[in-house]
Amino acid sequence: MNPADLIPVPDAIPVSYQWLQVLLIATFVVHLLLMNAMLGGSIIALLASLKGDDRSLPIARDAASKIPFTVAFAVNAGVAPLLFLQVLYGHLVYTSSILMGAYWLSVILLLLIAYYCLYLFYFKFDAVGRGRTLLIALPTLLLLLIAFLFTNNWTLALAPERWSGYFARPGGVLLNLSEPTLWPRYLHFVVGSLAVGGLFVALLWTRRARRGVPAAQEKVAVGLRWFTHATIAQIFLGSWWLMALRVD
Repeated sequence: MNPADLIPVPDAIPVSYQWLQVLLIATFVVHLLLMNAMLGGSIIALLASLKGDDRSLPIARDAASKIPFTVAFAVNAGVAPLLFLQVLYGHLVYTSSILMGAYWLSVILLLLIAYYCLYLFYFKFDAVGRGRTLLIALPTLLLLLIAFLFTNNWTLALAPERWSGYFARPGGVLLNLSEPTLWPRYLHFVVGSLAVGGLFVALLWTRRARRGVPAAQEKVAVGLRWFTHATIAQIFLGSWWLMALRVD
């Protein structure tokens, strides 16, 4: 079967392609910053909670009060780029979403559970003691799983030659695990979220440092270290992703 035969005919769009492409990129950048602050902040909060010392707990406590709001803003900011994506590439994205439909529909439930746990992490931070680590570990793992499912969907949309796998797995459980760019693409975005999350932590504590909060400057340094180390790691992950890209 010719893979091109499986690609639906795209619908006509009412304006020039360039307008929608610019709007897609502009709105996606906003969503990306909020999403990275959400995911990276959750991972940093988890690791700070695991350490549980006097230097790390303030970072985890501060993240607990901010991350639920970043989830709400990230989800709302993701609506616009998703709509522009559907207009421009709907014939590809709709198909890939159906092929992995069982996993794709689960994203809503996974996100709701993660959102609820993040609020529990905030409200029960001091009450549950060391149990707070579980309250941040679960949503962090769920957010990482959601990111993996999104990566699967976007790579599957770019690989129509793999859509025929539906005939062997027709239950909406087709994943693009054989895609060579899957893991470097996924890790590139996850580690990138750590860089933005570290910058997010640094910016929050910079405000406190200006107000004279004790040890705030130390927390700024912690956030900047996350930003620096994750950015350096991105050089290698980005190179891996670049080498894995198709040349056809």
